[in-house]
Amino acid sequence: MMVKQFSPEFLTALEMGLQLSPRERMAMIEELAASFRDESAWEVVTSDEPPMDDEEIAALMQIEPLPPAEVIALGLLGAWADMEIEDGAEWVNGQKRRKITLYKN
Repeated sequence: MMVKQFSPEFLTALEMGLQLSPRERMAMIEELAASFRDESAWEVVTSDEPPMDDEEIAALMQIEPLPPAEVIALGLLGAWADMEIEDGAEWVNGQKRRKITLYKN
């Protein structure tokens, strides 16, 4: 599973939103929710297959780790590099510092 990074525009909007009063933030959330209700580009996916039963869902939820050789063979390496992150620990610590800074405001 790849973690999607937020765009600079999103982070700027979030920082600005966190500076609003609680009432203004709630109004913003309501406005965003309304924009989803009004969205006309939602794609409706239909299927001829019957819905899964509880057993099928439970089977899909089972986690079976892959052996390291299979991980390598499938090319499932380099998730940090794919996100242009050279040092995973430094990135995590930077996210923590940024989060603390956002919530202090």
